[in-house]
Amino acid sequence: MQDGLPSGIDPQNRPADAHISRVRLAAFSLPVLLFQAIEMAWRAYLPRFLTLDIGIALGTVGAILLGARLLDAVADPLIGWMSDTLHTPMGRRKPWMALGAALVPAGALLLFLAPPGAGLTQIIAASLLLHLGYSFIITPHGGWGLELSGDKHQRTRIMGAKVWFGLLGSLGLLAVMALMERGFAVPRVSQMAMLGWAIALLAPITVAAVILQFREPDELGGSSKAESPLVLLISILRAREMRTILALYMLTGIIDAAAASSFLFLAEDALRLNRWGAALLLVQPVIALGTLPVWSWVSARLGRRKTLMIAYGWQGLTAPLLFLIPEGQPVIFALFIATRALGWGVDYMLLRAMVADLADGRLRDIGRLGGIYYGISSVTLKIAMGLGGGGALWMMKMMTSASAMPPAQAVRLAYAMPAVILMPIALILLNMPGRWLARFNRPIPHNMREKLSNYS
Repeated sequence: MQDGLPSGIDPQNRPADAHISRVRLAAFSLPVLLFQAIEMAWRAYLPRFLTLDIGIALGTVGAILLGARLLDAVADPLIGWMSDTLHTPMGRRKPWMALGAALVPAGALLLFLAPPGAGLTQIIAASLLLHLGYSFIITPHGGWGLELSGDKHQRTRIMGAKVWFGLLGSLGLLAVMALMERGFAVPRVSQMAMLGWAIALLAPITVAAVILQFREPDELGGSSKAESPLVLLISILRAREMRTILALYMLTGIIDAAAASSFLFLAEDALRLNRWGAALLLVQPVIALGTLPVWSWVSARLGRRKTLMIAYGWQGLTAPLLFLIPEGQPVIFALFIATRALGWGVDYMLLRAMVADLADGRLRDIGRLGGIYYGISSVTLKIAMGLGGGGALWMMKMMTSASAMPPAQAVRLAYAMPAVILMPIALILLNMPGRWLARFNRPIPHNMREKLSNYS
């Protein structure tokens, strides 16, 4: 401790609101590479792989996607609470991350290396192992990240860095996938095997880097004093700010997952761009890598609420352009993806920073609650992604089987309609009467902007 403030992750005892270097932000964000690989594989590649290569019915695949997310509904808040309250010689966060690093490889190899015709029992068991291990890593790491700084504007920078480095990792992985697909015509089964091995190796490597190189913040206000996770959960959810942020998380996750799970069906089937899927998936992270620092700059000047409104409005306005894309035109489709990607990632960056603000507000009253705050927001996002991913697949199946709608049109609707319908709801939430968003709508003072600009 120094001057009564937590020291953060640096070896020296630094104030909680001290500037954190880009190098250290990158090092702490290494597990985000793993999270991005799991999410990308789970949302974009797994539905098509399980349907076409393993032979599982599309509706059953949708149920698996949703079921794994429902498991997170129990696991994430509970793991967050345990990592807030249980002390070990290794610390509060590290033991759970180490356990997750052992479970993830087992689940990934069983799932992504499954042979054609693999039994449903193996697929479900592997999915549960992968998601449980994923929760053991992402929730303590996320709670730890909420505690890296006591300054709200540094939190925006930290969360933006995590999203940015996650995009960088996914860009590298997608580049390899595109090379295999376009350059060497590697079959999808082999691509999935590569993804499985990548996830299995990333889990222990990235977790070990954080566990061995960083230490957890010193205690400020003690650990959580709430003995019951249920009591603490109810207490957190009573805050109107938190409920509204979670509603925005829900809308964001549904839209994002619906687009991701239907993307390969859209590119390869509806638009007849065979073997272009991985290359086209590269467009979004490439654009977002350049635009996220700009959005961080915009947020510093306009405030988080106004910035979110601009990003949500852009997503809703650009989604219907999909219906103008002709078949067999990869360049035009890439331009559409790039246009939509101008506003991608802003919601994740700012919503996570807002959750960190709320967690910090409870610090001196109850103690460190980063784990359970992150767990609640994470499980909300995961359930939303399960609903969005599974819902898009069910929508495609229902529209093609219960009506005369062409399959290509059903896929376009599954991709675009969630954004068209739900983005206006997000804008309504951001404009609700009352002063609950006032704290999130203050621009950064001029003397803080220089620090924040170092992120870019």
